[in-house]
Amino acid sequence: MQRELRGRIARGLLLPGEQIRQEEMAEEFGVSRVPLREALTILADQGMLEHHHNRGYFVAKRVPEELHQLFCMLDLLEGELVKAMDWPSKDEISQLRALNRQMAALADRSDWTDMIPLNRQFHFKVFGLTHYQLILREVERLWSMTDVYIAGKLALPEARHRTIREHDQIIAALVARDHKAVAAAVELHRANTATRTAPTGTMTSGRAARRVKPGMRKGRAG
Repeated sequence: MQRELRGRIARGLLLPGEQIRQEEMAEEFGVSRVPLREALTILADQGMLEHHHNRGYFVAKRVPEELHQLFCMLDLLEGELVKAMDWPSKDEISQLRALNRQMAALADRSDWTDMIPLNRQFHFKVFGLTHYQLILREVERLWSMTDVYIAGKLALPEARHRTIREHDQIIAALVARDHKAVAAAVELHRANTATRTAPTGTMTSGRAARRVKPGMRKGRAG
């Protein structure tokens, strides 16, 4: 139930500011309101929902300044994950390519929304190469708070195709085992996401516009 609610928010089926109709939702899931409320409480604790006393649960609605702060945190933390990555194996590279091919097959369809979970899988397969598990869990939490806004960047066909191209660039850099190219590709991809969701001008300078020099360690054989 919690996963289904999270998926509906990520896909934009439940929009920011929308109230969760508990009675209707419980009936749809075929459960009582007690387990539903438990799932809603967990999602509220994770920042995906907001609870208002005597009013109920609502999909969290972020003001531009909050989105700016969230993407600033992701900018910093994802950069640290990249620094602490092992190089992927050939099998892991194949999995990344397969995910991106699945996204490409959906890019021009009228119902492209299955790209949203595939996009998340792609990123966390890349981030999962890291040694920094505490930071990884925090990045997962922050992604949950921004899922619906990250998904919004895929609304236009050109944005979907750009995402696929940028994923290819990340894969190519990983295959080449080029530290600078991996950091640059990840950072460019993140900056393009942020500029479509954050206030105008707030994410086009600073780290999002710079190239970093990570100290990514060499790990497993590819």
